[in-house]
Amino acid sequence: MSNDGVRVLRILGRDYSVKAPAGEERALQEAAALLQAELAAAKQKFPYVTSNELLLLSALNLCARQLAPRAEDNDEEDSRTVERLAALNRRIRVHLQAQD
Repeated sequence: MSNDGVRVLRILGRDYSVKAPAGEERALQEAAALLQAELAAAKQKFPYVTSNELLLLSALNLCARQLAPRAEDNDEEDSRTVERLAALNRRIRVHLQAQD
């Protein structure tokens, strides 16, 4: 059996063998490093929680950061929609006033 693409990741003192698709080994290593950093930060904030709780807290924090830009994008889209509606409202008022 070939070990191509298999990386051993150490997370919370436990080794995991993970096979990455060709060309994505670096992304896997970076994801593992990001998770390790998040786990370390959670461990400092909550030193008495279990490993499973640390993983859960870290996963939730990472997901929340992933969702935050989407919320900002939606806010920008909402602002553009409001601006377009206001401009349309002005044009309708001008048109209606011109008919009077």
